[in-house]
Amino acid sequence: MAAVRLAIVGLGRFASAHARVWTQLKDVEVVAICDRNPDAFAAFRPLFPGATCYTDWKEMIDTETLDALDVLTPEHLHVDPVLYALAAGLHIFVEKPLASTPEEAKRLVRAAEAHGRVLMVGHILRFDARYAAAKARIARGDAGTIRSIYAKRNNGKKYFHLYNRISPIFILGIHDIDMMHWLMDDDVCEVTAVRSSSGHETEDMIWSMLKFERGGIGILENNWLLPDGAASFMDVRTEITGDDGSVTIRDPERGMEVIGGTAAEHPSFLTGYEVHGKVGGPLADELAHFVDCVKLGRPSELLKPIDAWKAVRVAWAVRESAVQGRPIRLTSEDGAE
Repeated sequence: MAAVRLAIVGLGRFASAHARVWTQLKDVEVVAICDRNPDAFAAFRPLFPGATCYTDWKEMIDTETLDALDVLTPEHLHVDPVLYALAAGLHIFVEKPLASTPEEAKRLVRAAEAHGRVLMVGHILRFDARYAAAKARIARGDAGTIRSIYAKRNNGKKYFHLYNRISPIFILGIHDIDMMHWLMDDDVCEVTAVRSSSGHETEDMIWSMLKFERGGIGILENNWLLPDGAASFMDVRTEITGDDGSVTIRDPERGMEVIGGTAAEHPSFLTGYEVHGKVGGPLADELAHFVDCVKLGRPSELLKPIDAWKAVRVAWAVRESAVQGRPIRLTSEDGAE
Protein backbone atom coordinates (compact mmCIF):
# COMPACT_ATOMS: atom_id res chain seq x y z
CA MET A 1 0.00 0.00 0.00
CA ALA A 2 1.15 3.54 -0.77
CA ALA A 3 0.56 6.30 1.78
CA VAL A 4 -2.57 5.75 3.85
CA ARG A 5 -5.19 8.28 2.74
CA LEU A 6 -6.81 9.44 5.96
CA ALA A 7 -9.56 11.85 6.98
CA ILE A 8 -10.29 13.35 10.38
CA VAL A 9 -13.80 13.94 11.70
CA GLY A 10 -14.13 16.13 14.81
CA LEU A 11 -11.70 19.02 15.32
CA GLY A 12 -11.95 19.49 19.06
CA ARG A 13 -9.39 19.34 21.86
CA PHE A 14 -7.83 15.98 20.91
CA ALA A 15 -7.63 16.76 17.21
CA SER A 16 -4.68 19.15 17.49
CA ALA A 17 -2.56 16.45 19.19
CA HIS A 18 -3.55 13.86 16.58
CA ALA A 19 -2.89 16.30 13.76
CA ARG A 20 0.69 16.95 14.89
CA VAL A 21 1.39 13.23 14.81
CA TRP A 22 -0.24 12.67 11.42
CA THR A 23 1.93 15.39 9.85
CA GLN A 24 5.13 13.55 10.78
CA LEU A 25 4.12 10.02 9.74
CA LYS A 26 5.51 9.53 6.24
CA ASP A 27 3.05 6.76 5.45
CA VAL A 28 0.01 8.99 6.02
CA GLU A 29 -1.62 11.66 3.86
CA VAL A 30 -4.47 13.60 5.49
CA VAL A 31 -6.67 14.40 2.50
CA ALA A 32 -9.80 15.69 4.26
CA ILE A 33 -10.93 17.15 7.59
CA CYS A 34 -14.46 17.52 8.91
CA ASP A 35 -16.24 19.45 11.63
CA ARG A 36 -19.77 20.80 11.94
CA ASN A 37 -18.29 24.19 12.83
CA PRO A 38 -16.41 25.67 9.84
CA ASP A 39 -14.56 28.05 12.17
CA ALA A 40 -12.57 25.02 13.36
CA PHE A 41 -10.81 24.64 10.01
CA ALA A 42 -8.50 27.64 10.43
CA ALA A 43 -6.26 25.95 12.99
CA PHE A 44 -5.77 22.88 10.78
CA ARG A 45 -5.33 24.34 7.29
CA PRO A 46 -1.64 25.19 7.89
CA LEU A 47 -0.98 21.58 8.90
CA PHE A 48 -2.90 20.06 5.97
CA PRO A 49 -2.89 22.66 3.19
CA GLY A 50 -4.01 20.15 0.59
CA ALA A 51 -6.89 18.72 2.62
CA THR A 52 -10.50 19.40 1.62
CA CYS A 53 -12.73 20.75 4.40
CA TYR A 54 -16.20 19.35 5.05
CA THR A 55 -19.00 20.04 7.51
CA ASP A 56 -20.74 16.72 6.73
CA TRP A 57 -18.83 13.49 7.41
CA LYS A 58 -21.12 11.44 5.17
CA GLU A 59 -20.44 13.72 2.22
CA MET A 60 -16.73 13.49 2.95
CA ILE A 61 -16.72 9.69 3.00
CA ASP A 62 -18.83 9.52 -0.17
CA THR A 63 -16.67 12.05 -2.02
CA GLU A 64 -13.09 11.24 -1.04
CA THR A 65 -10.98 8.19 -1.84
CA LEU A 66 -9.99 7.10 1.66
CA ASP A 67 -8.26 4.24 3.41
CA ALA A 68 -8.88 5.26 7.01
CA LEU A 69 -10.85 7.58 9.25
CA ASP A 70 -9.78 9.18 12.55
CA VAL A 71 -12.96 9.72 14.58
CA LEU A 72 -12.58 12.41 17.26
CA THR A 73 -16.20 13.41 17.80
CA PRO A 74 -17.78 13.34 21.28
CA GLU A 75 -18.37 9.76 22.41
CA HIS A 76 -22.14 9.84 21.84
CA LEU A 77 -21.47 10.76 18.19
CA HIS A 78 -19.14 7.86 17.40
CA VAL A 79 -21.61 5.27 16.22
CA ASP A 80 -22.95 6.70 12.96
CA PRO A 81 -19.68 7.78 11.32
CA VAL A 82 -17.88 4.61 12.41
CA LEU A 83 -20.62 2.32 11.07
CA TYR A 84 -20.87 4.26 7.81
CA ALA A 85 -17.11 4.30 7.30
CA LEU A 86 -16.75 0.59 8.05
CA ALA A 87 -19.47 -0.18 5.51
CA ALA A 88 -17.55 1.96 3.00
CA GLY A 89 -14.48 -0.21 3.56
CA LEU A 90 -12.45 2.14 5.73
CA HIS A 91 -10.22 1.30 8.67
CA ILE A 92 -11.07 3.24 11.83
CA PHE A 93 -9.19 4.83 14.68
CA VAL A 94 -11.62 6.20 17.26
CA GLU A 95 -10.78 7.95 20.49
CA LYS A 96 -11.88 6.39 23.75
CA PRO A 97 -14.45 5.53 24.86
CA LEU A 98 -15.53 3.44 21.90
CA ALA A 99 -19.14 4.45 22.62
CA SER A 100 -21.28 5.69 25.49
CA THR A 101 -23.22 2.44 26.03
CA PRO A 102 -22.18 -1.23 25.94
CA GLU A 103 -24.81 -1.96 23.30
CA GLU A 104 -23.45 0.70 20.94
CA ALA A 105 -19.87 -0.43 21.55
CA LYS A 106 -20.73 -4.06 20.80
CA ARG A 107 -22.48 -2.96 17.61
CA LEU A 108 -19.26 -1.29 16.41
CA VAL A 109 -17.14 -4.31 17.30
CA ARG A 110 -19.42 -6.62 15.35
CA ALA A 111 -19.49 -4.26 12.36
CA ALA A 112 -15.68 -4.21 12.21
CA GLU A 113 -15.65 -8.01 12.30
CA ALA A 114 -18.33 -8.25 9.61
CA HIS A 115 -16.51 -5.87 7.25
CA GLY A 116 -13.02 -7.18 8.01
CA ARG A 117 -11.66 -3.73 8.83
CA VAL A 118 -9.30 -2.48 11.52
CA LEU A 119 -11.10 -0.85 14.44
CA MET A 120 -8.68 0.56 17.00
CA VAL A 121 -9.63 2.59 20.07
CA GLY A 122 -7.41 5.13 21.80
CA HIS A 123 -6.58 3.28 25.01
CA ILE A 124 -3.24 5.01 25.17
CA LEU A 125 -1.88 3.50 28.39
CA ARG A 126 -1.03 0.34 26.45
CA PHE A 127 1.54 2.48 24.60
CA ASP A 128 2.94 4.23 27.67
CA ALA A 129 6.44 2.88 28.40
CA ARG A 130 5.78 2.71 32.15
CA TYR A 131 2.61 0.62 31.88
CA ALA A 132 4.20 -1.58 29.22
CA ALA A 133 7.13 -2.19 31.59
CA ALA A 134 4.68 -2.98 34.41
CA LYS A 135 2.90 -5.45 32.13
CA ALA A 136 6.20 -7.18 31.30
CA ARG A 137 7.23 -7.40 34.97
CA ILE A 138 3.83 -8.78 35.98
CA ALA A 139 3.92 -11.31 33.15
CA ARG A 140 7.26 -12.72 34.32
CA GLY A 141 6.03 -12.91 37.92
CA ASP A 142 8.12 -10.16 39.53
CA ALA A 143 5.24 -9.02 41.76
CA GLY A 144 3.55 -12.38 42.20
CA THR A 145 -0.22 -12.55 41.89
CA ILE A 146 -1.69 -9.06 41.52
CA ARG A 147 -4.08 -8.46 44.39
CA SER A 148 -5.09 -4.84 43.79
CA ILE A 149 -4.62 -1.82 41.54
CA TYR A 150 -5.43 1.68 42.78
CA ALA A 151 -5.70 4.32 40.06
CA LYS A 152 -6.18 8.03 40.62
CA ARG A 153 -6.78 10.12 37.49
CA ASN A 154 -7.96 13.63 38.30
CA ASN A 155 -7.94 16.54 35.86
CA GLY A 156 -8.35 20.31 35.90
CA LYS A 157 -11.77 21.78 36.60
CA LYS A 158 -11.20 24.17 33.67
CA TYR A 159 -11.91 21.23 31.34
CA PHE A 160 -15.14 20.10 32.97
CA HIS A 161 -17.30 22.32 30.78
CA LEU A 162 -16.05 20.31 27.77
CA TYR A 163 -16.86 16.93 29.31
CA ASN A 164 -19.83 17.48 31.62
CA ARG A 165 -21.99 15.74 29.02
CA ILE A 166 -20.95 12.39 30.52
CA SER A 167 -19.61 10.90 33.74
CA PRO A 168 -15.86 11.20 34.45
CA ILE A 169 -15.69 7.40 34.47
CA PHE A 170 -16.08 7.46 30.67
CA ILE A 171 -13.44 10.13 30.03
CA LEU A 172 -10.90 9.66 32.84
CA GLY A 173 -11.61 6.31 34.47
CA ILE A 174 -11.94 4.46 31.16
CA HIS A 175 -8.15 4.66 30.79
CA ASP A 176 -7.59 2.76 34.00
CA ILE A 177 -10.42 0.28 33.51
CA ASP A 178 -8.69 -0.86 30.33
CA MET A 179 -5.30 -0.77 32.05
CA MET A 180 -6.56 -2.98 34.90
CA HIS A 181 -8.08 -5.49 32.47
CA TRP A 182 -4.76 -5.58 30.61
CA LEU A 183 -2.43 -5.86 33.59
CA MET A 184 -4.56 -8.37 35.50
CA ASP A 185 -5.50 -10.30 32.35
CA ASP A 186 -8.91 -10.73 33.93
CA ASP A 187 -12.47 -9.39 33.68
CA VAL A 188 -14.56 -7.38 36.13
CA CYS A 189 -17.52 -9.23 37.61
CA GLU A 190 -18.94 -6.61 40.02
CA VAL A 191 -18.70 -2.85 40.60
CA THR A 192 -19.68 -0.53 43.43
CA ALA A 193 -19.52 3.23 43.03
CA VAL A 194 -20.43 6.56 44.63
CA ARG A 195 -20.50 10.00 43.06
CA SER A 196 -20.51 13.65 44.07
CA SER A 197 -21.54 16.77 42.20
CA SER A 198 -21.03 20.48 42.85
CA GLY A 199 -24.41 21.50 41.54
CA HIS A 200 -23.89 19.99 38.07
CA GLU A 201 -26.32 17.64 36.37
CA THR A 202 -23.40 15.32 35.63
CA GLU A 203 -21.11 14.49 38.53
CA ASP A 204 -17.61 15.96 38.61
CA MET A 205 -16.36 13.25 41.00
CA ILE A 206 -16.84 9.50 41.07
CA TRP A 207 -15.16 6.71 43.05
CA SER A 208 -15.53 3.04 42.25
CA MET A 209 -14.41 -0.40 43.34
CA LEU A 210 -14.07 -3.18 40.80
CA LYS A 211 -14.10 -6.86 41.71
CA PHE A 212 -12.35 -9.15 39.23
CA GLU A 213 -13.31 -12.73 38.53
CA ARG A 214 -10.12 -14.20 40.02
CA GLY A 215 -10.37 -12.07 43.16
CA GLY A 216 -8.32 -9.00 42.25
CA ILE A 217 -9.60 -5.58 43.33
CA GLY A 218 -9.46 -2.28 41.48
CA ILE A 219 -10.06 1.16 42.99
CA LEU A 220 -10.72 4.17 40.75
CA GLU A 221 -10.68 7.84 41.80
CA ASN A 222 -11.76 10.33 39.14
CA ASN A 223 -12.67 14.02 39.26
CA TRP A 224 -12.55 17.32 37.39
CA LEU A 225 -11.51 19.30 40.47
CA LEU A 226 -7.87 20.31 40.08
CA PRO A 227 -7.71 24.10 40.47
CA ASP A 228 -6.32 26.41 37.82
CA GLY A 229 -3.25 27.09 39.96
CA ALA A 230 -2.18 23.43 40.09
CA ALA A 231 1.35 22.68 38.89
CA SER A 232 -0.06 20.26 36.30
CA PHE A 233 -3.45 19.87 34.61
CA MET A 234 -3.55 16.27 35.85
CA ASP A 235 -2.88 14.30 39.02
CA VAL A 236 -2.32 10.64 38.23
CA ARG A 237 -1.11 7.80 40.42
CA THR A 238 -1.22 4.05 39.89
CA GLU A 239 -0.34 1.60 42.65
CA ILE A 240 -0.12 -2.07 41.66
CA THR A 241 0.14 -4.45 44.60
CA GLY A 242 1.01 -8.14 44.33
CA ASP A 243 1.83 -10.92 46.76
CA ASP A 244 5.57 -10.46 46.13
CA GLY A 245 6.00 -6.81 45.20
CA SER A 246 4.48 -3.59 43.98
CA VAL A 247 4.77 -1.03 41.17
CA THR A 248 3.94 2.68 41.45
CA ILE A 249 3.52 5.06 38.52
CA ARG A 250 3.00 8.82 38.87
CA ASP A 251 2.07 11.64 36.50
CA PRO A 252 3.50 14.18 36.21
CA GLU A 253 6.78 12.39 36.77
CA ARG A 254 8.58 15.52 38.03
CA GLY A 255 11.53 15.23 35.71
CA MET A 256 11.40 19.02 35.39
CA GLU A 257 10.12 21.83 37.58
CA VAL A 258 9.50 25.29 36.14
CA ILE A 259 9.04 28.16 38.58
CA GLY A 260 7.34 31.29 37.32
CA GLY A 261 6.22 34.53 38.87
CA THR A 262 2.92 33.17 40.14
CA ALA A 263 3.13 29.37 40.18
CA ALA A 264 5.32 26.32 39.70
CA GLU A 265 4.80 23.93 36.80
CA HIS A 266 5.58 20.22 36.54
CA PRO A 267 5.47 19.19 32.86
CA SER A 268 4.79 15.55 32.10
CA PHE A 269 7.15 14.38 29.38
CA LEU A 270 6.44 10.67 29.53
CA THR A 271 2.85 11.24 28.40
CA GLY A 272 4.05 13.19 25.36
CA TYR A 273 6.91 15.41 24.33
CA GLU A 274 8.40 17.36 21.46
CA VAL A 275 12.10 17.38 20.57
CA HIS A 276 13.38 19.55 17.71
CA GLY A 277 9.92 19.77 16.21
CA LYS A 278 9.13 16.06 16.38
CA VAL A 279 6.36 14.77 18.63
CA GLY A 280 6.98 11.59 20.59
CA GLY A 281 5.34 9.55 23.32
CA PRO A 282 2.40 7.17 23.69
CA LEU A 283 0.05 8.93 21.27
CA ALA A 284 2.65 9.03 18.51
CA ASP A 285 3.40 5.33 19.04
CA GLU A 286 -0.31 4.47 19.17
CA LEU A 287 -1.16 6.19 15.90
CA ALA A 288 1.92 4.76 14.19
CA HIS A 289 0.77 1.29 15.32
CA PHE A 290 -2.65 1.94 13.79
CA VAL A 291 -1.04 2.86 10.48
CA ASP A 292 1.03 -0.33 10.57
CA CYS A 293 -2.17 -2.35 11.12
CA VAL A 294 -3.88 -0.59 8.21
CA LYS A 295 -0.96 -1.21 5.87
CA LEU A 296 -0.87 -4.88 6.89
CA GLY A 297 -4.66 -5.13 6.67
CA ARG A 298 -5.08 -6.91 9.99
CA PRO A 299 -6.36 -5.96 13.47
CA SER A 300 -4.05 -5.05 16.32
CA GLU A 301 -3.07 -7.89 18.62
CA LEU A 302 -2.08 -5.35 21.26
CA LEU A 303 -5.46 -3.61 21.46
CA LYS A 304 -8.46 -5.61 20.28
CA PRO A 305 -11.89 -4.03 19.72
CA ILE A 306 -13.47 -6.40 22.25
CA ASP A 307 -11.15 -4.93 24.91
CA ALA A 308 -12.58 -1.47 24.23
CA TRP A 309 -16.11 -2.89 24.57
CA LYS A 310 -15.20 -4.41 27.92
CA ALA A 311 -14.00 -1.02 29.17
CA VAL A 312 -17.26 0.65 28.12
CA ARG A 313 -19.25 -2.14 29.75
CA VAL A 314 -17.52 -1.62 33.09
CA ALA A 315 -17.74 2.18 32.88
CA TRP A 316 -21.47 1.92 32.23
CA ALA A 317 -21.87 -0.39 35.24
CA VAL A 318 -19.90 2.03 37.44
CA ARG A 319 -22.24 4.89 36.55
CA GLU A 320 -25.29 2.72 37.09
CA SER A 321 -24.00 1.70 40.52
CA ALA A 322 -23.41 5.31 41.51
CA VAL A 323 -26.86 6.41 40.32
CA GLN A 324 -28.75 3.45 41.80
CA GLY A 325 -26.75 3.30 45.03
CA ARG A 326 -26.10 -0.42 44.87
CA PRO A 327 -23.54 -2.89 43.49
CA ILE A 328 -23.93 -3.88 39.86
CA ARG A 329 -22.97 -7.42 38.94
CA LEU A 330 -21.78 -8.17 35.43
CA THR A 331 -23.33 -11.54 34.74
CA SER A 332 -22.61 -12.26 31.11
CA GLU A 333 -20.83 -10.93 28.09
CA ASP A 334 -23.96 -9.07 27.01
CA GLY A 335 -25.37 -7.39 30.09
CA ALA A 336 -25.45 -6.65 33.80
CA GLU A 337 -27.89 -6.88 36.65
